[in-house]
Amino acid sequence: MAKWADFLISHVKKNSFGKITHVVIHTDNGDTVSLGEEKSESEVIRLLKAGCTIKTIIWSYPAWTIGATVSIVKGAGGEFLRTDRDKTAKDNLDNLIPMYT
Repeated sequence: MAKWADFLISHVKKNSFGKITHVVIHTDNGDTVSLGEEKSESEVIRLLKAGCTIKTIIWSYPAWTIGATVSIVKGAGGEFLRTDRDKTAKDNLDNLIPMYT
């Protein structure tokens, strides 16, 4: 199977204001997806700026389903992770499973 992206995001953690603070990110190995590890939003932004491709994934038993391409959007409050190009300056990975601590 061809790789979907360099990395794949399956879960998000948001603060009380709805801003993404962390994600669960996996390495796309082509035929397999690695176990996820928690990364901060700023670490994911650094990966994107370094030229890595990142997409979302959703668990659809018995396998992962590919989601949308993740990109960076700059807004008045800084840089945000987005999966769509609307004009809202906020994080938007809303189709992913929330992380619980």
